[in-house]
Amino acid sequence: MEGRSVYVFTARPWFAAATVLWFLIGWTAPWNVQRVAGSVLVVVGVAFIGVAHYQLGKSFSLRPKARELIAHGLYSKIRNPIYVFGSMIIRGLILVLQKPVLWLGLAAVVAIQTICARREAGVLEEAFGDSYREYRRKTWF
Repeated sequence: MEGRSVYVFTARPWFAAATVLWFLIGWTAPWNVQRVAGSVLVVVGVAFIGVAHYQLGKSFSLRPKARELIAHGLYSKIRNPIYVFGSMIIRGLILVLQKPVLWLGLAAVVAIQTICARREAGVLEEAFGDSYREYRRKTWF
């Protein structure tokens, strides 16, 4: 991704956050602590996914590729912040919608994310060797 397309791509999570916030403000069902907490999780999760996409810049791809080892910003503490905050969004939506059956969907998403994270780790370890192993030792998930 070059120049402007990076900014357009990273703007999508911010647009999604605004859309979700608009949806939540217009919510007609009764509000309780659970729905408020869920709304906060959704908005914060979407915002941090936007930050993670921005910090990845040209290194973002849908399939595992080893362009550069990103170890700054969110990536200095969490190896897979997009997965972590994506799960946060789903947790928030479950709280907002108050549909317990959706917890099964979250379990499936977390399982898939774990498989993807391991696949990505293999690609990065092969490309960056000891640098990646040291980075992995210092970060969570």
